[in-house]
Amino acid sequence: MQDFATLTLDGSGLARVPRVRDAFREEDYLERFDAATLWVDAVWRDGVVRLICPRLNNLRGAVAGALFALDGRAVRGRVRNYDRHSVVALRCHEAPARVSVEIGGWRGESMVHRADSGLDGCNVLVTLSKDNDPAWIEDWVRFHVVHHGAEAVVFVDNGSAYGAEVIRAAIARAGIAPEMARVLVTDLPYGPRGKKPYANSELFLQFCVLNAVRHRFLWNARAVLNCDIDELVFCEGSIFDRAVESRFGYVAFPGYWVHPEPGFEGFPSHRTHGYREDPRRECPDKWCMVPSGPLRGFEWRQHRLERLPFPSWFRGAAGFWHCRNVTNGWKLLKRTRVQEATVPDAALQQAVAVLPQRDA
Repeated sequence: MQDFATLTLDGSGLARVPRVRDAFREEDYLERFDAATLWVDAVWRDGVVRLICPRLNNLRGAVAGALFALDGRAVRGRVRNYDRHSVVALRCHEAPARVSVEIGGWRGESMVHRADSGLDGCNVLVTLSKDNDPAWIEDWVRFHVVHHGAEAVVFVDNGSAYGAEVIRAAIARAGIAPEMARVLVTDLPYGPRGKKPYANSELFLQFCVLNAVRHRFLWNARAVLNCDIDELVFCEGSIFDRAVESRFGYVAFPGYWVHPEPGFEGFPSHRTHGYREDPRRECPDKWCMVPSGPLRGFEWRQHRLERLPFPSWFRGAAGFWHCRNVTNGWKLLKRTRVQEATVPDAALQQAVAVLPQRDA
């Protein structure tokens, strides 16, 4: 079975075209842009098949007029467009096995995944990752198990060289039972980075993945924490409890950059990050929420919920440490260099002491 029920436009003569103008594209923009994926995943939950698509851009009209069928039975599709993804909703009382689409003379189809109830009622970590060291994965999971009571993990790997079994083993070493881990692999393009103010405008994959796994695995989770491998969440008690106990079942919180000790050489694990800048330098928010709670109608994004009004109202007494050198330098190579002008952070040093020391 495929990890994702993905359909591409191969053979259709159709292609997604960027919205970002040439003047704001980096040289390799078109090579990294996802022109060919029609939908990343197809998920049936509670009487609806949802096709989670990279934002349709110029394809919106073609998809709105397309002929959809579930197990050969024609159905009408309703298209909603968001910032970096689109959703096609197809009503169906019983879970179908296949979904097909006809646009002009081209026809494509994929399987349909049913919602998985195995993580219902759990505190779940979710992330998208590529080529992160398995030791980083293990320490990231372990930290949130020890400090917050994480019970399960949904981990989407974007085509790392070492494969899913290595990731599963790292998650298991961190204290998550094998049956409570969902490790999915996709080699779809992460997306291109543009020039400001369009640096992230067509990074489609992360938003697609978050919303696909939301409907497929996480709808009935107790609470879900969205953060990256280089981010360690802190608060008094459990961040999952804070989300459950909050009025809207959702809490957002800022981060700040942390660093290894000045002069550090060797393998930069989370535990080596015990220093911060003075004053602290903040990062965009991350969040934890109850997926089926009061804000269940909002689509998920990396740093907030899509179109959530007054997002600062939902900030809670929590934060995250953003470990600057836990990186392979894919976004910014200078992040691999140790910052020198930093001061000790006692709370951070105490928190990461639960993690194993790694060889230099």
